[in-house]
This record gives sequence, structure tokens and C-alpha cells, in this order.
Amino acid sequence: MTTRRAVLKGGAAALALAGLGAAGAASSSALAGKTEWERLQRRLTGRLVLPSSGDYDLAKQLHRTMFDGIRPAGVAYCETVGDVRACLSFAQHNGVPAVPRSGGHSYGGYSTTEGLVIDVSRLNTVQVGEHATVVGPGAQLTDLVDAAGAHGVGLASGICPTVAMGGYLQGGGIGWQTRSLGLGCDSLESVQVVLADGSVVTCSEHQHQDLFWALRGGGGGNFGIVTRYERRNSTIPGMVNYTLAWDWDHVKDVVEGWQRWLPGAPREMSGRCLLGLLNAAPDATPLLITDGTFLGSPEDLDAHLDALVSAIGRAPAARDAEDLGFRDGMMSWFKCSDKTVAQCHRVGHNPEATLPRAGFQIDRSRLFKEAVPSSGVDEILAAFDAERRAGHIRFIHLFALGGAASDVPRTATAYVHRDARFSVDLATVLPPVMDNDEERAAARAWIDRAFTVTDQYSAHETYQNYIDPDLADWRQAYYAENYPRLVKAKRTYDPHGFFDFAQSIG
Repeated sequence: MTTRRAVLKGGAAALALAGLGAAGAASSSALAGKTEWERLQRRLTGRLVLPSSGDYDLAKQLHRTMFDGIRPAGVAYCETVGDVRACLSFAQHNGVPAVPRSGGHSYGGYSTTEGLVIDVSRLNTVQVGEHATVVGPGAQLTDLVDAAGAHGVGLASGICPTVAMGGYLQGGGIGWQTRSLGLGCDSLESVQVVLADGSVVTCSEHQHQDLFWALRGGGGGNFGIVTRYERRNSTIPGMVNYTLAWDWDHVKDVVEGWQRWLPGAPREMSGRCLLGLLNAAPDATPLLITDGTFLGSPEDLDAHLDALVSAIGRAPAARDAEDLGFRDGMMSWFKCSDKTVAQCHRVGHNPEATLPRAGFQIDRSRLFKEAVPSSGVDEILAAFDAERRAGHIRFIHLFALGGAASDVPRTATAYVHRDARFSVDLATVLPPVMDNDEERAAARAWIDRAFTVTDQYSAHETYQNYIDPDLADWRQAYYAENYPRLVKAKRTYDPHGFFDFAQSIG
């Protein structure tokens, strides 16, 4: 297969034919000189931020501060499809590595580079039509929920308000509506993509079907840069958020009962079982809750919550339900009920934004097709409680899948995990005052050991949007039997491997 470096030379010819060539190509082994960067800026409708720019430190940020040490040679804020094409032309003519960035939430930091960051956050339109909604890759979940909710439309959405559509939909897109509406990518009608050679294609079930298949679960940054999605609308009659809190002494009953309850729960109901230590000091009592959403009325929800309590065999310490509807219910999950939409963005996104960035955090996840046996629950609980360290934050949560997402066969889209019943997601977080090498090593040691214990009972598959740099089996874990077809699509649409990162397809 032709190497990525070859395309830095060879792909330039195709881009020149499209009228996007840049004169004075530099060596592919070195980054471009000042003149070439200035020429790129003149070609852009948007803005090019260089290390000498006053706002460079803001422009290079991802969601997590742990990647702040990576210093891109430039960040291009693309405002048009033409801007994206110009960036690809520049990168290939000048031997500059380039990656797309929409929301900057990659757990592996794969949406940044020491080369050119092609930022599509300003391609953030949300246009709600009668039957479909057109969404830009830079539209964040909070923008989508607000715009769709205002028109009485419901779209499958994720959990974090500042995740953008660019990566969310390409990775599949799970969230509170997965069981009822399917994955986010299941609503896609068409996708507009700029390929590495600068061509702009629209793919759907009727054109470029193999690319359309790959973009529904293949993961962001693999095949091209998406500039437009068209999503089929759904109607949500109502949405009720619920939370049940439990005494930690009953944790095994809760985890086992939640697993027993899930297969019989209606698909209108999402669910999570969360174990948390906000301070992992030896004497701290963990948090234990089950929560989720129900697409229906509070009266209908009551019976289903009664069934959950019955399966657990214990009465909760607290039980609460809020009938907020789709828009306000999602804003509640985002912790933005008291905020405007502008405020419900990460600081720096706009002048009113208030949400903080994340710091040092490691996430690891596996998918499950069957309930964890009683002995396995004991082992996972012991791993959660092991190696307590004051100040550290740790979570394990089980997140319900299945329902409408499982109506689609494993190979019908690139998202292969259709038969997963739930995920088990682990996270460890350090407060800023504790972020040092020693504490990082301790946090990593805990999560790696807990992951090893948990993985014994999993399907050995991982949701690709929860990308994990430490997975040795990532090809099998993310894509399983769909990987060979993804490689074939990669060779068709990015034959020289221009879009390249540590866990890229190909």
C-alpha cells in the first residue's frame, strides 16, 4: 500500500486540478515555511491561528488539559467546505501532517497534532426541517438538543453537552435515546465528505454506499472530513428523567438486580448503574445510583421503576422523577438547567461559555452481551474498592444498550456492537492540585487492574468513540468482523493513507 508520506507529494496533483494547489511546495520531511502559512491564511474564509498568535493557547486546546503539551504548527478554523479543501491542499503540498477536529473529545488526543489542526467547529449549523435535520460537524449536543427541541423533534443524543457531531456520529453515537431511537448514526440519511484528494462527495444508501456504510461506525478521522450530515427526524412525546439512590451496603444486590431487570425493560427506558468515589480516601463511602430516562409519562414510568426495585429486592434510599420533556430533560443531564445555550459550552467556545475543561482523566470500557455472574460482580466490586488513594476520583458505571440499536444486524453498518446489552465504563480523574507523575501512575495502575478484572466477563469489544490508546486488540475490539470491509473502504477513499493516527484504519 502506498504510504501516507507519498500522498503528501502525489495527492497534490489532484488538488491542483481542483484549483487548490499551492505553489512553492516544501520538502515532505519538514513543516511549511512562513510564506506557505501566509498563503494558506489568504485562501481561508476562516482564520488561521499560528504559535505567534495571541490566542494560540486557546486555539490548540482539546477538551482535556492533559493534551496541552501538544503544540500544533497551526489551527485552521474552517467556515466553508472550500476552507477544508484548502487545508488539505496545503498539508499535502507542504508535507504537513493534518487531523480534523470538531469537539476535541478524543480520549486518545487524536484530534490534535504537531502539524495542522483542521478545525470544523464553525461548521455548526442545525437546520430542522419537516422530515430531516441538517447538522454541521461542529454542532455540539447542546446546540442540537436546543434546536431540535424547539421544533418538537427528538434526535438520538449523547451524554456530554460539548461533544460535537463530527466524531459522535461517525463513531456510532450512543446515549440516553439509544434503546428507543437507535444509535445517532442510525438516523443518517446522507453525509457530505471532503476526501484527501480534495473531492467533495455526498454519500447515502444510493450513492457511495460503501463510504456511507463506513462512516456509520468507522470512527472519525479515518476516511475524510465530514462537512454536513442529514439526519432523519423522530418524535418524542415526552421524556422523564429518573434517579434512584441506594445504600452502599446493598451494592451487590443493586448491580445484580439491575442486570436482571434490563432485558425485560421497555426500550423507551434507558438506564445506568453508577458506582462512584468523589474522594477515594480509605474511609469514604461510595455513591450508588441507578438513573436514566423514560420516553413516556411519569405514570407509566412508575410501574417500570417498581419492577427495577423488585428485581433488586431492596428499597432505594431515595427515588425521584422529573417530567421535563426532551429539551429540558437533556439540559438537566448536561447540568445546564440554569444556563443559556451559550453558557452550556466549554469556556473559550464563546464569550458566555461557562463549562470547565476536563483535566487528567483515563477512561476504559468494555461491552457485555450477558450479565456478569455473581462471582464476577464480587471481583469487580473488589477492584473498584482496591488501592484507595485520598483525593482520587473513580467511577464504574453500567450503561444500558440494546433495544432499537439491536434491531440492526452487526454488519449492516460499520458499528458492529449491535448485540451488546450494556457497557461497563471505568474512569479515574485527578483534581488539578494532584496532577503529577506519581498520582498519574497510581491512577493508571488502578484503572488498568480494574479493567483486567472486568474484561474477564466482557465480549472483548469496545465502543469506538471511547477510544482507548492502551488497547492492544483495538481492531478487533472496535470493529470485529467489520474491519476487513473498513480497510477496503479506506483503500478506496483514502488510498494513500493521508488520514493517519495511532489507531487509524488501514
